[in-house]
Amino acid sequence: MKILVSILTICSFLLFSGNEKEHVNYKEEMNKTFGKNSEIPELLAGEVAVINIWATWCGPCIREIPEMNKIVKEYEGKSVRFLAFSDEPMSTFKAFQKKRPDFEFAYEVSFGNQKAINLLKSLEKQRGGSAIPIHILIDKEGQVVDVFIGASSANIQKIKRFLNEHASAE
Repeated sequence: MKILVSILTICSFLLFSGNEKEHVNYKEEMNKTFGKNSEIPELLAGEVAVINIWATWCGPCIREIPEMNKIVKEYEGKSVRFLAFSDEPMSTFKAFQKKRPDFEFAYEVSFGNQKAINLLKSLEKQRGGSAIPIHILIDKEGQVVDVFIGASSANIQKIKRFLNEHASAE
């Protein structure tokens, strides 16, 4: 009987803990993490966020950016923010751009904000992995709708479906 009660208690705790995580407002958590002096302005109520973690050394990250830039332009004027985070310093990006002067980001970009990177990567680790690029989709209420890894046409389609469902005209 004690074993059964213990198992039920553990299961209840796990079930309750899982639900708590689902109700975390990640917009609020990110705004706290960005801080007031961040190059990324606060995420506002009613905004949807498409977040990307990438690096200059990541081939798949670099290959997907032109396609993502097209999506950014397609959804301009809608209630959506596109944010890109790299744990590399800005100087690394500037050196990369000298080698690739055609490389552009249509996103809002943040470099070296390790607190933000750690918060965002913790979402991905909860789902059992760690690699980049990481995509995080956050709805208007601040809830994480999806987190996925990799640069692929399937992931581009996931992002477009999310935006078609969640982004709206201002």
